[in-house]
Amino acid sequence: MALPEFVAPMLAKLGREPFDSDEHVFEIKWDGIRGLAFVEGGELRLRGRSKSDLVPRYPELAFLASLESGLVLDGEVVAMKDGRPDFYHGMRRTFARSRRAATLAHEVPVSYVAFDILYRGGKSVMKVPLSERIELLRAATASCDDPRLVVSDGVVGPGVAFFEEVKKRELEGVMAKRLDSPYRTGRRSDAWIKLKPRTTMPCLILGTIEEQGELRSLVIGAEIEGELVCVGRVGSGLTNEARAKIRLAAKPRDEPLIDCGMEASWLEPGLYCTVSYLERTEHGLRAPVFVDLVR
Repeated sequence: MALPEFVAPMLAKLGREPFDSDEHVFEIKWDGIRGLAFVEGGELRLRGRSKSDLVPRYPELAFLASLESGLVLDGEVVAMKDGRPDFYHGMRRTFARSRRAATLAHEVPVSYVAFDILYRGGKSVMKVPLSERIELLRAATASCDDPRLVVSDGVVGPGVAFFEEVKKRELEGVMAKRLDSPYRTGRRSDAWIKLKPRTTMPCLILGTIEEQGELRSLVIGAEIEGELVCVGRVGSGLTNEARAKIRLAAKPRDEPLIDCGMEASWLEPGLYCTVSYLERTEHGLRAPVFVDLVR
């Protein structure tokens, strides 16, 4: 039986707090590019969430074609930096093709982390409970000894302790998956819950960005290693009350206090806020959320 051309991957809902549960398996949330691997007749198709063809980007994953035919795996293409997954490191591979892709395969090698199985032997196993699919995934990949294929492992029960360990290692987060759940293609379901650690940081409001007369985001700076640097912009979490207070207290200035590399209405220093974020990178704060003004 021929495999489908594409399967829309199952999606997760965002959870608030880590929890313990004997009905869930807790896995690392791998910080990579989602990819479904279709193996059929010694050939590999690797599709992204938007059906994009990932094979030209990652020639070193061609070995997946040697897995048993009739297989569809769900997983992530992950690049490692300093011993842990690094999304921005892997982004160097996103638009590379042909010779450039082959060069980067040596400079920024990737692995395929498989965490689910959708088809085996050309037949769908998506209605099978996750607890059984995990065993099928292990069996289907057991003969492959290439270290670039990693089968995601997890723990059942102590989700809080697992989350704290993931946070300690500065990984992206945890996936909590119900062991009795089927694979719900293309749906965002609370059968899969993503839990992400966040950090808070006090920031100086350097400027504001408005669209159609509405304050949409703040340009923010923070003290990093004793120096004030721009860490990007934040709009998520801004309330109408916070916007009103910022407008009342803002004192305009002609030039930015420091170079921010963007256009904005600049402010004199004096307004501060607290921002939560997933991680700090060379590009600024990842997924920043405005928490509150600091008085």
